[in-house]
Amino acid sequence: MARYPLFPLPETVVFPGMTLPLFIFEERYRKMIRDCVDDNQRRLVITLAKDRSSLNDGGAPISDVGSFVDILSVSENPDGTYNILVHGQERCCVEVVDKRKITASDGSDSYLYYTAGEPYPLERADPNAERVIAWDTLDVFREYAKTFFAFDAVQQIEEALPEDLVYQASFICANIRVPVESRQVLLEAPSLSARFQIAQNLMNERLEAHQPASESDAPS
Repeated sequence: MARYPLFPLPETVVFPGMTLPLFIFEERYRKMIRDCVDDNQRRLVITLAKDRSSLNDGGAPISDVGSFVDILSVSENPDGTYNILVHGQERCCVEVVDKRKITASDGSDSYLYYTAGEPYPLERADPNAERVIAWDTLDVFREYAKTFFAFDAVQQIEEALPEDLVYQASFICANIRVPVESRQVLLEAPSLSARFQIAQNLMNERLEAHQPASESDAPS
């Protein structure tokens, strides 16, 4: 059975197509990267850590859905820390199948976890129906960008927007300003259409909440 190193992170949800720089400083995760380099293991799983403190005592309070990421580059620093660059792939179910105790230089113990990383593909619908919900969501995203981002954000969106609908959804999910719990809901959406719809709902809620303040700030 294949197993993948598990990297639980607070405040981080990875979607397909996302490229993410990470600074690796904890001894257990430095060990994880060293093992990946030594074994030519270029893939690991990132999942949302619900309670990071419990990860040190053998518990694993993590989300049940995470994402495969491929390691694009590894740079070791003089102090033994690492800067790595990872690229988000498809999501997966997360179940801990093994753990290793790692003892740090100060004598404290922590754990490295491993998962089988069973793929959890998005359900797909009729392509035309997916395009319609994607267009609607992009329209809302443009309005959202005009309201909350820099003045040239819409132009930047048009230049950077991927053609593939899965990556369009990822682009939107990665750029809207929502709590990490909402990002996890987006990751766990059962289908691509549902992911677009949830993103659209989140943006509309933010736009509606912003509207009264905008009107009250308008000159009389």
